[in-house]
Amino acid sequence: MKRGIFFAFLSAVIVGTTALVLVVLAFARPESFRQALFSSRLPGLPFFGRDNGRTNAEIVAQANHGVVTVIASRALRPNNLAPASDPTPPADNNIQRGTGTGFIIDASGIVVTNEHVIKDADRIRVKLADGRERRAIVQGTDSATDLAILKIEADGLTVLPLGDSDSVRVGDPVIAIGNPLEYEHSVTAGIVSAKGRKVYNLNQRPYEDFIQTDAAINRGNSGGPLFNRAGEVIGVNTVIRIDGRGISFAVPSNVVKQVVAQLRSYGFVARGYLGVTPENLTPEFRDGLGLTGMHGVLVSDVSPDTPAARAGLQAYDVITHFEGRPVQTKDDFFALVAGKLPLQQVEIDIMRGGQPMKLRATLDQRDDLANSQPRETRPVTEKKGLALGFSVREATPETLRELSTNNAGNTRESVIGGAVVADVDPLGPAAGLLSAGQFIIEANRQPIRHAADFERLAASLHDGEALILRVASANRQERRLIALRVGEGQ
Repeated sequence: MKRGIFFAFLSAVIVGTTALVLVVLAFARPESFRQALFSSRLPGLPFFGRDNGRTNAEIVAQANHGVVTVIASRALRPNNLAPASDPTPPADNNIQRGTGTGFIIDASGIVVTNEHVIKDADRIRVKLADGRERRAIVQGTDSATDLAILKIEADGLTVLPLGDSDSVRVGDPVIAIGNPLEYEHSVTAGIVSAKGRKVYNLNQRPYEDFIQTDAAINRGNSGGPLFNRAGEVIGVNTVIRIDGRGISFAVPSNVVKQVVAQLRSYGFVARGYLGVTPENLTPEFRDGLGLTGMHGVLVSDVSPDTPAARAGLQAYDVITHFEGRPVQTKDDFFALVAGKLPLQQVEIDIMRGGQPMKLRATLDQRDDLANSQPRETRPVTEKKGLALGFSVREATPETLRELSTNNAGNTRESVIGGAVVADVDPLGPAAGLLSAGQFIIEANRQPIRHAADFERLAASLHDGEALILRVASANRQERRLIALRVGEGQ
């Protein structure tokens, strides 16, 4: 009896002390209290709003530094088709700029984005979260997965880790960061709506399964990361359904890992080729060919002089397994074959006339390799003063009369003297900052009275140096200060 009373008293003391500590902690350190309360959930219980003690805001605050803006510039040419990118209105009649998103996966300056964001670009710039801009070089592209990797030169980069997309479950919460419609570093959230989606408007013969999400994705989000609640990238946002809402698709991170590894090593992605035309086993095929209860794909044709023909595959064979993995649909089959490297020997399980067989084949290279070849950004025809992106001429009386005619006689006499901007490279660092006909009256706080003054100063500049210009427009009263960096448009 006394022992029971003692244990009851001890239990009451423990419970009371614990409650008192929690109350004190809740008032003294509310954030620590919330983390202790919500991060210690029991296994298997549903969880809403927090994982590993991290809120959406905490995940975004860390991940945002690794997300970049990708700016692709294209010089418009006669009969130029609209690029397959996320275009914005052109800055002028000679240049079209498109913006997308990317993210850093290596401290050496490797950036992942979508292939369609930088397709056919003449110049590519990457804007970091801290405002720095860097020229980007294309290291490789893969049209089948719409992925590309870029290389920039910068230090102090934040690397975003790639997670395991196979472990993602339908219904898991996700976060997207990107630059929709040029609203940089916008954050949206949602869930994984489905896995294993095929996106046929992206590829006529899809090689990969895409993650479907209802997180708000718009033009400009392309190439941006899709995060799980651990702050890992589990997908690259790639495609949206423009005829619907809340339906978008991301390349799974495990696919990204494989593609990036090949792009970094070779500059392209090599995929295996077997030479078989498969068909799904429909009820009609099952009934007509006596294949009831069988899974796999039906071989409708075998191309001559291909790995499939050399291995002995025949029409009406049913491929049930590829390298030990079950085959359910022809999309599965294409993905499994494309996931292997050329010259790799593979094992194929088939059913022929009701009898199981094992065949071996050595894969060839798919003939669509040319679509994945790396492409350097094209140089633009150079003009005088190209390193600065513009050229100048003397502000002669003839120049002033010409400017006066072009500007309805509004040229100010007070700007006589200096150098006149003659031409601006639409893809150079001065594009969008300077325009032909402006007067340069100071450069790096030095007065400019003749074109030769400016050319001497420009000749002393090196790549990466800043140039501060004080300019006056021919038909305006005010003067402006303009800053650009030498060689940044190259």
